[in-house]
Amino acid sequence: MKIGERKVTIKGGKELKLRTPGKEDAEKVLSFRREVAGETIFLTRYPYEIENSIEKEREIIGNYSRAEHLGMLGIFDDDNIVAITSVSPIGLTFKTRHRASAELVVRKNYWNLGLGSFLLDMAIEMAGNCGYERLELSVFADNSRAIRLYKKKGFIECGQIPQAFKMMDGKYHDEILMSKNLWRH
Repeated sequence: MKIGERKVTIKGGKELKLRTPGKEDAEKVLSFRREVAGETIFLTRYPYEIENSIEKEREIIGNYSRAEHLGMLGIFDDDNIVAITSVSPIGLTFKTRHRASAELVVRKNYWNLGLGSFLLDMAIEMAGNCGYERLELSVFADNSRAIRLYKKKGFIECGQIPQAFKMMDGKYHDEILMSKNLWRH
């Protein structure tokens, strides 16, 4: 699913661009993923674990642009990616294809500007437009800011995995599974 460029106004009145990243953005997407992985503990990978080549990232972006059951959006400040959200299926079999998973990542110096809330609304909209009936995500149990946002947008806690994430310092973090019903009555 491809979404054309739109303007997004953040707190403070600054305008940013929202659009589906294109293959030409592969290097920027890869750099963004590596950089934000080093900005917070609340992502599932360390920067060195993001090993895609630029060619592989182009392929992934191309899949998101072409497929009707996938969606990816980036927010750009000039040419720099400051946030990404994506929606992808949990599974492709009949029993699971009604469920989608959401990703939401915002560069740290753009936190508290409303981008997370805006992108989550976009992910919910994309999932509904793709025909999904349920949108799911997971979050570190101690990421209270994200949990508050997800609950505000109608997500409910549906499970917890103890010690789901092990950090390099040996500490563990639990994972909370959350979902939102997208059925339209």
